[in-house]
Amino acid sequence: MSVAAALRTGAALAAAAAVGGCSSLFSGGEATPTFFVWQDAGKSAPAPAALPRTLVVAPTATATFYDTQRIAFSQASGTRAYYQLAAWTERPGKRFDVLLLDRLLARNAFAAIAATTSGTRGDLVLAASIDDVYHDNARQPGVARLRITVELADRSGRVLLARRTLVEEAPLAEENAAAAVTAFDAAVARVLDALVPWLEREAAKAGAS
Repeated sequence: MSVAAALRTGAALAAAAAVGGCSSLFSGGEATPTFFVWQDAGKSAPAPAALPRTLVVAPTATATFYDTQRIAFSQASGTRAYYQLAAWTERPGKRFDVLLLDRLLARNAFAAIAATTSGTRGDLVLAASIDDVYHDNARQPGVARLRITVELADRSGRVLLARRTLVEEAPLAEENAAAAVTAFDAAVARVLDALVPWLEREAAKAGAS
C-alpha cells in the first residue's frame, strides 16, 4: 500500500469512528467523551458443594492494542481502530479481573478464592489473557467479538493442568458505541458461563489426581 493510500485508509477509519460510533455521544454541540462500564450480563447460581481447594486468580493479561481504555473496532478484516468519543472506565484486563472474581465468588465452588495480588497461597492458579475485544463493524451494525485464553496451573504456576480458548460474539442492536458495549456485556457473560464450569471440572480432576 502506498503512503497516500495508507493515509486515506486511516482518515476513513477515523471518520467512521466519529460518525458510526460516536455521533450519538455529542453533548451541547460539543464532542465530549462518554465512558462505559463493562458489565457481566449473566450470573452464576451457588455451587451445591465447594471443592476443598484454594484458587488464586492472576491479573489478566491483554494483547497490546486492547490494553487501553479506548474501545476498539474494525471495519475490514485485518484492521483495527479506536472510537474517538467512547471509552471504557477501566482497561479491559483490569475489568475482566473484577467480573471473573465476582462470578467465582458468587458460585462459591472453592474453599477459598482470592487474587494473587492479595498474597494468598493457593493450591491452584488461574490465569487469563484477552486476545481480542473489539466491535467488528464489517457488516453494520456489527458484532462484539471476544476471545479469551485461560490456563489452570498448580500452586507453583509451573505445571500447566489445563488450557482453553473461549471465543464469543454478540450482535449489536444499533450501530453506535452504547449498543457495542451492551453486546460486549452479553459476550463476556457467555465467556464466563463457559469458563466457570470448565474450571470446576478441571480443578476436580486435579484434586483427584
